Amino acid sequence: MVNVGVFNSGLLSKNRPAADATYNYEAAPRELLDRANQLADICLAHGTTLPAAVVAFPYQHPAVTSVVLGMRTPEQVQQNLDLVARSIPQALWDDLREGGLIR
Repeated sequence: MVNVGVFNSGLLSKNRPAADATYNYEAAPRELLDRANQLADICLAHGTTLPAAVVAFPYQHPAVTSVVLGMRTPEQVQQNLDLVARSIPQALWDDLREGGLIR
């Protein structure tokens, strides 16, 4: 399985979602902004960022073999390479599961 669109048109692409972040190419609903900010807080507490966790998350499922990241600029290529190289602590996933934020 190949996972694409992990940043969901912008909502999960920044360390902290902007108030005007988009989800499915529309303004993100308040409840999703709140949830994304909660995720960002937990990521920060574990010494990582929301985008780094978002890139790594699909690999928590054994069927996922690849994650495709969209890029338009050389800076985005470098940013995504940096995100892929980050190590995500297992404790992050444990806390997100315990908090009911992921399955």
